[in-house]
Amino acid sequence: MNDQIYDDTVIERSIEAAFGLKLNISEVIVRDISTGYTATATLFKTSPNNVFAFIRSQGTMLLADVQKMLRGMNVEAEEFVPPHGDADYFKRIGIQKFKEMFPGKHIMGDEDTRYYQTLAPYNPALVRISRVKGDVRSFHFESKSWRKAKDYAFSKIPL
Repeated sequence: MNDQIYDDTVIERSIEAAFGLKLNISEVIVRDISTGYTATATLFKTSPNNVFAFIRSQGTMLLADVQKMLRGMNVEAEEFVPPHGDADYFKRIGIQKFKEMFPGKHIMGDEDTRYYQTLAPYNPALVRISRVKGDVRSFHFESKSWRKAKDYAFSKIPL
């Protein structure tokens, strides 16, 4: 029990340091499930009925990697929280990557940089979840597939 409280405190402090958010974990849904060869995820609930996924990796991780992990985990993202509260982080990286690829081309809209935004470094990742589709899945190395880790259903009601 004390190890779990310690883990929750470590997660809360990591989130505050990396994202500038002060979250209080009220319930951990799944703890440190495998989402890849070097990545783990913790799904937790905060007091005003929000579910978050906190994903860490020993290697580099991009926004595209996090999106793929969430699909494998059987959850839908509502918001990808940018590092240090920088609201333009993903957009700025997308514009930079686009200009590196096409130096003379003008950016007409967000659609031009949508793919390049997914190339932004994102480790650790914090994602607000809008829906868990009935079960949470984890990645298994031996079979290279996703298997059920826990039965859990959650759907955020839009206002």
